[in-house]
Amino acid sequence: MKTRIIILNCAAILLLLNGCDMYWCDDPYYYDDCHDCNYDYSPPPVPRNVHSVTGDNAVYLYWTPVSSWDIEGYDIYRGYGPTGYYDYIGSSSCASFTDWTVYNGETYYYAVATYDYCGNQSDLSYDLVYDTPRPEGFSYHLWTSELYPNDGGYDFSEYSVVAWDYPTCDFYFGHDSIGYYLNAANDYTDIMEYGPIYDISDVDEAPISGWSPYADVEAVEGYGYILWTADNHFAVVLIRDISGERMTFDWAYQTDPGNPQLRITIEKPQAMLGHELRDANTIRRQYITVMNDAN
Repeated sequence: MKTRIIILNCAAILLLLNGCDMYWCDDPYYYDDCHDCNYDYSPPPVPRNVHSVTGDNAVYLYWTPVSSWDIEGYDIYRGYGPTGYYDYIGSSSCASFTDWTVYNGETYYYAVATYDYCGNQSDLSYDLVYDTPRPEGFSYHLWTSELYPNDGGYDFSEYSVVAWDYPTCDFYFGHDSIGYYLNAANDYTDIMEYGPIYDISDVDEAPISGWSPYADVEAVEGYGYILWTADNHFAVVLIRDISGERMTFDWAYQTDPGNPQLRITIEKPQAMLGHELRDANTIRRQYITVMNDAN
């Protein structure tokens, strides 16, 4: 039973390759004679282009489907760093998987292996995939702070609409003689107009530069905005609609302090992909070691 694997460097892998397990086929639908599996020790291809989309207490994993006639499915593993123990968390028959057993603000690392009908399993995927889930909200409403001061601001830390001058308010919505605007609620919060987006997931992570030199920016329907809060958190706001004195918006908020990640993982640079490019000092060369819960 697959329960845990270890991500190791190449030097350690050489020690493991001195022995191997024998797998036996028990699926009659793909073999007229199940004993054919006695001669099938070839691992299937490694999954490629593994990436993730950040969710609210969820991580969505995707990869390119492996093309091979005897593929049965994929095993998904999760760890808490690029090396060390990776636990088996589930399997999938298609090229996607949702991890619902995560917590917002914690960072998780993922790898995927292919397995065939004879029980042969590939190496783990080479992509460096990690993700930090964060809370999100949809169809929230703010009212112009000039007319409705108690319903014009939003506090990400409390996931709540607050007064525009509430002590921990992060931003507020307003309407003056120039037009609609979003305003950073204090001198220590930065704001940025990101531009047109369709969904909050369109924002991968908060940019390093491009922050507005002013406290306010024009509020435009269909535009995304990034905020860097006074307590060192990043958030994205998407204005869905502005009708009269009311603004409807979606948001995502990274609870991990200083972490700019708002949607997708950073993947391994192309130059680092491939078995032949790895050595004992490369942090993401891996091999599978089956361990049971007793260990």
